[in-house]
Amino acid sequence: YWPIFLMALGLPLPKQVFGHPWLLQGDGKMSKSKGNVIYADDLVRLFGVDAVRFFVLHEMPFDNDGVISWELVAERYNSELANVLGNLVSRTIAMINKYFGGSVTRAAGEEGTDGEFKAFVSGAAARVKEKMDALRVADALTEIFALFRRANKYIDETMPWALAFGAEPRSLEDCGVFGGLEKAVVTPLPPLFARIDFKALEPQIEEIRARQRAEAEAEAAREAQFEKSVPSLSSGSPAPEKAGIKGVRLATASPAGVSADG
Repeated sequence: YWPIFLMALGLPLPKQVFGHPWLLQGDGKMSKSKGNVIYADDLVRLFGVDAVRFFVLHEMPFDNDGVISWELVAERYNSELANVLGNLVSRTIAMINKYFGGSVTRAAGEEGTDGEFKAFVSGAAARVKEKMDALRVADALTEIFALFRRANKYIDETMPWALAFGAEPRSLEDCGVFGGLEKAVVTPLPPLFARIDFKALEPQIEEIRARQRAEAEAEAAREAQFEKSVPSLSSGSPAPEKAGIKGVRLATASPAGVSADG
């Protein structure tokens, strides 16, 4: 119905609508009685909003439902955000501060691995755009993290720590490191996506599950009490007003076998 709102306001209608798939529990349907409902607020409190955004976008492929669990969110956090992106940022800043006094200057030349790395980086934007244009958001994220992985590999290939303390120490300018700016200055930062210990989160997760089970039991008790206090029309008794609710539970016959409750 919302396109009608756009028409009423004289605004253009969308040219394309993307209906994303579902996130499913690995062990079946979410239910408060099972204590396995995962709310976004709880996820953000335990993992942070950026990690939750990443997980939701990454784990919902274009044409299939995704799976979510506390354990899977923690695993993706550590394997992707901490080990790949966090590690890349941390080691890059640490080495620039340690070996080059906190600033680097763009190199004048290139060595063997530099050209291949530069080509990979330069083509990343086009690869991501191609996936996004096809609404394959998860695949676009995979391309972005492929860039981070390649950057980590580039560091391992060039070994700046060995160049700084080898038999013939070389400056950054001699290394031919690829850079986007003529000069960059970095400052120390707190760890980005530091690894998390899932066992440390388990008590909080269990509290969430226990709270959900308690809420489900309380809700079931209220419903049971309401069922007892509201007679059917066939009893001939007036329906009481309880907790601000006015009405009765219909027990009349319905055509074509359709329940009067629905």
